[in-house]
Amino acid sequence: MRQPVEIWQDNVLTNARYEMTEAEKNILYMVVASVRAEDSPTKMYQVSVKEMAKVCGSKELMLEAYKQATEKLIGRVFTTTLENGDILQASFIASALYKKGTGIIEIELSQKVRPYYVDLHKKYTKIQLAAAISLNSAYAKRIYEVLCMYKNMPDKSFRRDLLDLKKMLGVVNIKTGKDKYPIWTQFKRDVIDVAAREINGHTDLTFNFKPIYGDRPGRGRKPVVEVEFEVFYQAKTEPAPLSNLHERLVKQFRLRPDQADQVLATQTVETINRQLYDIQTKANDGKVKNLGSYTAKVFGLETNKKEK
Repeated sequence: MRQPVEIWQDNVLTNARYEMTEAEKNILYMVVASVRAEDSPTKMYQVSVKEMAKVCGSKELMLEAYKQATEKLIGRVFTTTLENGDILQASFIASALYKKGTGIIEIELSQKVRPYYVDLHKKYTKIQLAAAISLNSAYAKRIYEVLCMYKNMPDKSFRRDLLDLKKMLGVVNIKTGKDKYPIWTQFKRDVIDVAAREINGHTDLTFNFKPIYGDRPGRGRKPVVEVEFEVFYQAKTEPAPLSNLHERLVKQFRLRPDQADQVLATQTVETINRQLYDIQTKANDGKVKNLGSYTAKVFGLETNKKEK
């Protein structure tokens, strides 16, 4: 079975702060998939509108939509802090040329951004192209990139400062400080929950998350100051091997191995993934006391413990 196409980028870009639409991200992904270290710094990268539609699973070519996307992409500026402490502000692409009658877009990468796709050392992010493009939400794409940083690390749990996470996603305007989702429940519902629905069960990753509360003097609800993520990576070609789903049922959802065997024998993969997402959503909301017992109940398995 054919291995999925992968793209790489320096963690400097993964952690950068910027705002970008789904179409802009998809165009950039297609360009990055073609970048090679031996390329001339002035090389123009060709993106086929027809191929874009195929990869995105769309029957429409949407040439006008891509024209708008590249125009915005040229003006997008990302901000990131380099390892030496310098702060870099740069654009992703320098120009876009639409070749008449061919359906080809020639993209010129910014000279400042190009090294972060080719001069990779120890700290880089490996992303599955098809998975990244399949995500419909721009927030889901960015969160997927961040999760990919941790998928091969021994410790797949990490925390992100809530304000930093919002800035990275473009939710908070760097200049004005205006927050699109100032209330945690809004941010959770419209950003992280959306990303979870798209990423979990549909890519090579699944993830859990929970809010970390800070101190608040006096009475009142404690503010959310951080978000803790836990990543589960299933290296795969499509479709995913059942052994990976079995491991997820045992390690992530705390079923016994024999219970996981029974679930796989009686349920479709689609049904399992849909149920697991619902279970995890309730767990994130604090509605599940015992994850293993509750998961067993949802799938109609016998358990010695009762879960309300």
